[in-house]
Amino acid sequence: MIIPISSLTNSKIYDNMTNQNVIDNDLSSWWWEPLELLSAESDANNYVPKIAIDIQNNIHVITYSTDDILSAGTDRDVFYKKYIYETKSWSELELVSTDSSGASEVSEIAVDPSGTVHIAWLESDNILGSGTDRDICYRQKTSSGWGSTELVSTESDSTSTYLAIIADSNGVAHVIWEDFANYLIADGDQDIYYKHRSAAGIWSAAEIVTDMSTSSTYNPDIQLDSQENIFIVWYDLTDILGSGPDGDVFYRKLNKDLITWSPIKLISSGSDLSSTGPKISKGVEGQLHIVWQDSSDILGSGTDSDILYRYYDSNLDSLSVTEVVSTANTGSSFNAEIDVYGTEYVYVIWQDSLAVGGVGIGTNIFFKYLDLNTHTWSSRTILTYDHASASTNPDLAVDSLGHVHAIFLDTDGSLLGSGSDWDLFYKKFVGTPMQPILAEINPNPLSIGNISLSWSSAKDVINYEIYRETSQFSSVSGLTAIDTSTLTSYTDTVNATGYYYYAVVATNEYGESLVSNVEFVEVIEETSTGIFSSLGIGELLIFSGIVLGLQLIFFLLTITLINSKIQSTSKPKTGKKKK
Repeated sequence: MIIPISSLTNSKIYDNMTNQNVIDNDLSSWWWEPLELLSAESDANNYVPKIAIDIQNNIHVITYSTDDILSAGTDRDVFYKKYIYETKSWSELELVSTDSSGASEVSEIAVDPSGTVHIAWLESDNILGSGTDRDICYRQKTSSGWGSTELVSTESDSTSTYLAIIADSNGVAHVIWEDFANYLIADGDQDIYYKHRSAAGIWSAAEIVTDMSTSSTYNPDIQLDSQENIFIVWYDLTDILGSGPDGDVFYRKLNKDLITWSPIKLISSGSDLSSTGPKISKGVEGQLHIVWQDSSDILGSGTDSDILYRYYDSNLDSLSVTEVVSTANTGSSFNAEIDVYGTEYVYVIWQDSLAVGGVGIGTNIFFKYLDLNTHTWSSRTILTYDHASASTNPDLAVDSLGHVHAIFLDTDGSLLGSGSDWDLFYKKFVGTPMQPILAEINPNPLSIGNISLSWSSAKDVINYEIYRETSQFSSVSGLTAIDTSTLTSYTDTVNATGYYYYAVVATNEYGESLVSNVEFVEVIEETSTGIFSSLGIGELLIFSGIVLGLQLIFFLLTITLINSKIQSTSKPKTGKKKK
């Protein structure tokens, strides 16, 4: 929206545009890109894909499959694929579990800031003397290639199951998993264990996270906060902190010193039925966001399974109220995943049994986001609305540009010629940049020469186009930009007097933003130099008045002094007359 300059001052226009930009700073105009097939090489089922994004906006995807490709055999094996942001293309498929002749499955992925890829999975083969029970294996990929396979669960004498992994800025990989091992103070039921691997490749000893639990524990997830403290969530059937004997969601923090554990805390405190499948986002500015599936009738959600949400403020050590994400859904909602973009948005994706669009049976993939500035949830989006079969196991990740990358499995054989087996698909939530705000031009007026411009930054920008006209405008349609910049500032040079009007448009690969507010400047001829050259006519008149006033005062003082002198030297003489 452009506000006419003739009716408001530059300052007022800037204030109004700032307020307008806050109002319009939402994703309502963004859209989902067309579906892509990532498992074109596969003729067999894929299972439980996972996604991670590095600081260069490269996308890393893993899945496990029974397809005999890359000499993997027909047992389950872990595969990896990368989207290279610079070339806008996917790499060739790679086999991760090269050393296995047994089932390799339930894989998880993380990428550290150096770009090193960390992958962990469940392995049934007797690797490194692990035995034929399922154990946790690990492998990393650096710029030099793949490292060797490593055994994580060395202390386990039983079956290892579900796991999660995260990597910090020092290249340390943190792994948690479920295990029936009789280790430390474990009592034979399933507990959550933790280990970390240093950048030098040395694994710590295993620690038990759920030391207060007397029942089996499930579905752990792990994330880092902004200080790189480690947060772990899981669900537990033990009556801890008055939670009752039903499944409840708990969390615990491991300090970044990797020594100090916090007490266990209850997340699903408002639930009186089963709470399962927790997921936690990375922490930004002390806040971590948590979702889980719950059967309690919270806020009128019913007793079917729904997706619930809370956030934890580590600065205040407090939890927000519980909210229902799947508010409009009447089916069972489960398999939720979550990610966060800074302090602006929380994104949630989940699987739901609600039949919509082309699906009469099976499940669909749903998506919503939370605007953290207004704390309002978007309406739901159904990513599989026109699919004719079941979809499952969604995951998502957000890049540094704010784009959301989603993956899921689908059995609709008509989708991109994928066939009726479980195939891996990808979609991307994108949009044009937000509207930039051009700052008021100062000084104004100014002399012929350089004009300095600056404006607010907008996320997901390739460059900014700068427009200059000699009359007011509200659209750049048909106009030609005088230049482009990747910065949020620009210096223009003009060689003639007059009025100049400026605006900025942010661009990316998906299009242009709305045009910024228009700011003008008057350029005048420089007529004098020296100490008074920068003063305006009003300032010069005031200065002249002061000088003349001082001259008049000095003149009057001089006259007064002269008169006083004359009077003092003209007194009559006294004395006697001569006779």
